[in-house]
Amino acid sequence: MKYFFLLPLCLISLLSLGQEVDNSSNAFEVEDFQVTDSIDVYKVKRLSVGIKLGIPNIASLSLEGVTPFFGNRIAPFVDYSSFPVNTVDTDIDLKHTEFGSNFYFGNQGKGVYVGIGFGTLKPKITFKDQEFEEDGNRGTGTAIVSTQIKTTNLKLGIKTGGRVYFRLELGYGIGTVPQTVEATGTFTYTDSDGNIQTDTGIEIEDFPAIPGVSTNGVLVGNFGFGVSF
Repeated sequence: MKYFFLLPLCLISLLSLGQEVDNSSNAFEVEDFQVTDSIDVYKVKRLSVGIKLGIPNIASLSLEGVTPFFGNRIAPFVDYSSFPVNTVDTDIDLKHTEFGSNFYFGNQGKGVYVGIGFGTLKPKITFKDQEFEEDGNRGTGTAIVSTQIKTTNLKLGIKTGGRVYFRLELGYGIGTVPQTVEATGTFTYTDSDGNIQTDTGIEIEDFPAIPGVSTNGVLVGNFGFGVSF
C-alpha cells in the first residue's frame, strides 16, 4: 500500500525538477561550468616531484605524496642528493638522504606544514697535500675518510598549490657531528737511497667545514620547486 502513495509523489517530484531545468537551462549550464572549474582548482594533487636547493643537501631531488589520512594532511617524502664541495685543502663528495613525513595544517596538501625527517649525511673527504714524516723520511700525499652523520630533522615549511609549486623550509637537524676524523693516507717520499717509495698510515684530521654543519647538529634551510599531479 505504501508504494501506491510513494509512486505519485516521485512522479510529481520528477515533473517539477524537469520543469525547473527547462525554465533555467542556460543558468544551469553556467553554474555547472563554475562547479566543474571549482572542482579542478581545489582538487588535491597527490604527488609532487621537484628539486630542493639549500643546506645541507646543496641540490637534491625531492618526492612527496599526499595521503588521504587525517583529511589529506599526512604527506610522506624522500630527498636524495649527491654533490661535490671542493676547497683548496679538501675535496668532499657529499651524499645526503632524508625520509620522513610532513603534516599540513590545511586539508588540500598545500600551505603551512611541520615536518619530521631522518637524515643521513655521507661525506667522502679527501685531504690534499698532506705532509708525511716517518723514520726520518718526509713526503706528501693524500688522506681519505668516509664517514656518516645521522640527524633527526624538525622543520617548518610552506608550499604553494597548483600544477607548479614552490616551497620553503627552515629547521634544524639534531645529531652528533665529530670534531676530528681518522683518515687513511697514501704518501709518496724519496728514501735515503734516492728511490721513490709509497706508504700508508692513519692521520687524525679536523672535520672540514661543510655548509650548515656544526658540532651540535645540522642547519636545515632550503627552497624548492617542481610539479604536482
